[in-house]
Amino acid sequence: MVAASQLQAMGLDRHAIRRRAVAGNLHRIHRGVYAVGHRKLSVPGRYLAAVLACGPGAAASHRSAADRLGLRRSSGAIEVTAPRCRGKHEGLVVHHSRSLSPEDITEVDGIPVTSVARTLLDLARVLPLRDLGLALDRAERLQVFDLGAVEAVLERARGKRGAKALRQVIAGWRPVDTRSELEDLHLEMVLEAGLEEPLLNVALDGERHTHVVDAYWPSARLVVQLDGFDYHSTRRDRERDAATAADLELAGYRVVRLTWDDVTVHRTRTVRRLRRLLA
Repeated sequence: MVAASQLQAMGLDRHAIRRRAVAGNLHRIHRGVYAVGHRKLSVPGRYLAAVLACGPGAAASHRSAADRLGLRRSSGAIEVTAPRCRGKHEGLVVHHSRSLSPEDITEVDGIPVTSVARTLLDLARVLPLRDLGLALDRAERLQVFDLGAVEAVLERARGKRGAKALRQVIAGWRPVDTRSELEDLHLEMVLEAGLEEPLLNVALDGERHTHVVDAYWPSARLVVQLDGFDYHSTRRDRERDAATAADLELAGYRVVRLTWDDVTVHRTRTVRRLRRLLA
């Protein structure tokens, strides 16, 4: 792939470019962007052509950047963010932004794409919370999720659409004060739904051990344990949680584990579930 501006920098004027296009050495893909020698484009070639079409400072972004970064699949129109992009280009969705900083852009296979942090912010503007959470989870699994970089992007994006949604989704990944905050949000959810108020942080005797549980409804013998990221993220944590639940269930309690997403993103579903269990 080559842009007309690159050809001109090599000494070819527009007439020389046109002659090569007529001769079949250059094949126009977008206005001012050519494939050299043939029109059979690879997927990376399509992405590079899209970025070149939008000029200096452009980068694949949103769902397209997520696809290149491995965060989620995208087969739709290629999305590009650029400071300016003249005219329309078939098959492209162009987002105009003057707020892209150098740290917001990286490269994948030689193609400029928005960074993981900036991509998550852009996804927050176009995806539902559940899908945004899945993309963030994928970034964590790929070990490319950097909370500091995301917070820096959010700081630069004050007041912009998507910032609130991204803050809500990343809250479950914060290692500080997650447990106490999650407990507060859970109680707030229960009371706002008009459910019976539970006993909090109460000790219950299991079959073999005594356990302090997060919330307990005596009338339904229902226990809710809240899985904050700071206390429930390792394999040993999960094994301990499973053993606690088994010991309580053997003593006749019903045990429900709720995550951050259960209390925030899937709040309506969780309330419906608790209401049915308490009934």
